[in-house]
Amino acid sequence: MTQRAADAKQAGGRAGELLRRIGLVRAGTKRADAPVATAAATATRCAALLRGGMSPALAVQTLARDIDSVQTREVARLVRDGSGVGDAFAHIDGPEWRVLGAAWHLAESSGAPFAPALDRIAAALRGIVEVAQKREVLLAGPRLTARLVSWLPLAALAVSFLLGFDPLPVFITPFGMVLLLVGLLLQIVGMRWTSVLTSRVADQDRVAGLECELMWIALAGGAPPQHALRRVADAVSDTGAEWISFDSLRADRPLASALDTATAVGVPASTLLLDAAGEVRTRTQAQLEREAERLGIRILVPLATCVLPAFIAVGVVPVIVTLFGDLLPM
Repeated sequence: MTQRAADAKQAGGRAGELLRRIGLVRAGTKRADAPVATAAATATRCAALLRGGMSPALAVQTLARDIDSVQTREVARLVRDGSGVGDAFAHIDGPEWRVLGAAWHLAESSGAPFAPALDRIAAALRGIVEVAQKREVLLAGPRLTARLVSWLPLAALAVSFLLGFDPLPVFITPFGMVLLLVGLLLQIVGMRWTSVLTSRVADQDRVAGLECELMWIALAGGAPPQHALRRVADAVSDTGAEWISFDSLRADRPLASALDTATAVGVPASTLLLDAAGEVRTRTQAQLEREAERLGIRILVPLATCVLPAFIAVGVVPVIVTLFGDLLPM
């Protein structure tokens, strides 16, 4: 019995390593919202340093020490090599960093204060971090269930060894090979299906209403609305900020509506622009949260149709065949 248990433990360890290598079981999960959270923290800390009288170049070098990340170190390196801060932000791979680059370029070209501009973008980025965190909470249960079920075939085989049964000979028969092949295929399909469903929702993450925030920055420098709008379009184009579409700058969009209302009633456009950005962002975040809630249900489909049948094929049927071998001759 002791030898069987040792063999089962060793086989389980090798199988677990195989599952980790092919991606069916992960040792840990990297937070999907980490890059956005880093960008938001960078913007907030940079704004605080600039308010304290620190120069932009020195602030960036300080950020690389205070916020230890690949992105902040790369920004600091680019600035040391002679790049502008806005160009360094935009160079970092990630839509959140390109938005920071666009905001910096706008503040620099329009003469607007850097700190308030960074604070606005940081607040917008924190909204998408909250949505990502809610999605992780909603998916925690189904993901944990899928991982536990992925280990059940190995657990079933180990228990059968401990009870004195040896189902491994079943797998060297034609019937057993079919069971093993079907089980592995179902397991791979189920886990990959789960990954695709999650990625589709995560890819929809974005910060809406940023065009209004950028317009607010451009107007803060004293430029007239039409000139400020051109500066926004140029900054978006130069930095490749894909979260801001050029369609959002059209006359029938919230940005233009806020400007028209401000002109009609004779009030500053800044408040209306920020209100418009908040309304658009609230609607978009509500939509993202609904998609995350639906995903918490959809993710159960691959679990029920692929992962559980894989457990039955690999962990249950061979044990039953071993127990009733005389009734089910191979």
